[in-house]
Amino acid sequence: MSRFARALLFVAVAISLGTASAEESSSDDDPKQRMASIELTLTENVDGATPVKASAYVDDGEDYAIGAFRFAEDHSFFHVETVLDVAKKLQVELPETYSTPESLTKCGKKTCSAGKLWKRSDEMRKADMHDAAGADLIRAMFKKGIESDFVAKCEQSLERTFDNIKRQRERERREAEEEAKLEKRRMEEEEAMEAAKERKKVYEADFERFSSALQVQHDGVEATVGPDGSAQVDLTSAVVKEFVEGRWNETIQLIKKIPGREKSVEILLMEARCHEMQGNHNSALSASGYLIQQAINHEKWVTGSPRMMAVTLGANAAMQLGMSDKALKFYQTVLKFDPEQEQARKQYRGLKKVIKLMNQAEEQIQKGYNKAASGLIDDCLSAMRGLDVDSPLFRSKIQLKLCTILSNMDNHEEALSNCDSAVEIRSSSSSVSDSAKKEAYLVRAEALLLDMDFDEAVSDFRSAFDLVPPDSDEKRTLNQKLHSSMQQQDAWNGGKKDHFYNEHRGFPDGKPPERDHIKILQLPVNLEEHDKAVKCKWLKKQFKTLVRKFHPDKYKGNKKRAARKFKEVTDSKEHLSKQWEC
Repeated sequence: MSRFARALLFVAVAISLGTASAEESSSDDDPKQRMASIELTLTENVDGATPVKASAYVDDGEDYAIGAFRFAEDHSFFHVETVLDVAKKLQVELPETYSTPESLTKCGKKTCSAGKLWKRSDEMRKADMHDAAGADLIRAMFKKGIESDFVAKCEQSLERTFDNIKRQRERERREAEEEAKLEKRRMEEEEAMEAAKERKKVYEADFERFSSALQVQHDGVEATVGPDGSAQVDLTSAVVKEFVEGRWNETIQLIKKIPGREKSVEILLMEARCHEMQGNHNSALSASGYLIQQAINHEKWVTGSPRMMAVTLGANAAMQLGMSDKALKFYQTVLKFDPEQEQARKQYRGLKKVIKLMNQAEEQIQKGYNKAASGLIDDCLSAMRGLDVDSPLFRSKIQLKLCTILSNMDNHEEALSNCDSAVEIRSSSSSVSDSAKKEAYLVRAEALLLDMDFDEAVSDFRSAFDLVPPDSDEKRTLNQKLHSSMQQQDAWNGGKKDHFYNEHRGFPDGKPPERDHIKILQLPVNLEEHDKAVKCKWLKKQFKTLVRKFHPDKYKGNKKRAARKFKEVTDSKEHLSKQWEC
């Protein structure tokens, strides 16, 4: 039994040489010409496993070593002797007139020796270019006159290379799983936002019915105020009129004229609603809480009734203010007097779970465990679904927190997706305060800086700056951030002309852009330490990967970001190609 058979125990391999010619095997979809190909039959169990058909080939611009290593990768058949046998057959099949590219066979100006190939393979391995490392090892073993010890050394190194490929595949598998999870979360988030909008419609419909009932009850009654300014009987009708017509400030001013002890449940609900519509969550919380205290009794708390509407309004106001304990107390009060109230019980249990997850996430953030915090925030968003407090505005608070976490983890794509959603929610709502809008712009601006999108970051800093009251300390602090980001923007874009950078000094386009091209192309930070061959191989590999990822027609996220990244990658590749003479 051969060493190969002893090592594989029960793995049997049958190889048969195919007869397809180069012309027959070429494809209209593949711009490269097929130079050689073989067909194989692989059987991984001698006890009757179904044979698996496989193939190996060499395209124009490649050699037998590339074809053999690709065979191992494509079919996950990482056995040294089999791969060497495939390489030998591909070498035989290559036309005699075929000329292998010098980039594969030359080390400098001379043909690579076995030792030079070994050294180049080691450089490639250190740079995580395992396919190129494996191909060089195969070429080294095909050199004539090499000693058996050197062959054994190469075989061991090739086995380690195969192990590295397996680990690399595992990383890629995990990355693909993360990408799938991201896409799933995007879809779930869209569904959750739609569900939240539907619940918002129900909530608004309750207030429409409430307004209609009040209008019918007080239709035709004119309000009067006595000489001393005290409220008369018809003041309530005046309040109703202003409320129905959506004049929130006027309604509140009239309600202030009614003594607190004379305010009915309906008046208190209108007051709370006006504060909610103005984005004054503190006052909305206070008015809702007072209403609940006034309306407490052991009768059934009917869904859609004024006091249950006040519970939802008050809980929402509390959550907007970050007072989750107070939001829980609204539901606890209902359950204390009506334990069977289904809506309150469901909301209480769900909200309690959300609060627990948010507290756990905050603990992880404080410890610096961003990944664990990210998972808990995801769970929190899932738990929010189906809750009355799952308002778009509250959800935007969670999204901004998630944006910051993911940005710190360099997961810029998902981070900005959350930030974009939060900014859209806050900027499109008239009831959102300037302070809340400013917060969203600032969080996204910081995330954009980390993603090296300085143009959009400056735009967000400027939007936040415009929302801050003049002559305040915050205005001055934000002005410094704005100017700092503008300086980064100028350095990134280049083009500025001054006494040094101008056409007279050889810079007709102004100051060249200052960009970290290695970071843009996600290349290893120590790549400059390697030789030209390694750098150029990495450059080609990463460019191909990133242009495919950020192609605007295929990118599933923000198309504007994809177009920007696509251009940055292309520009950086052109710059490094010239610098490294690739």
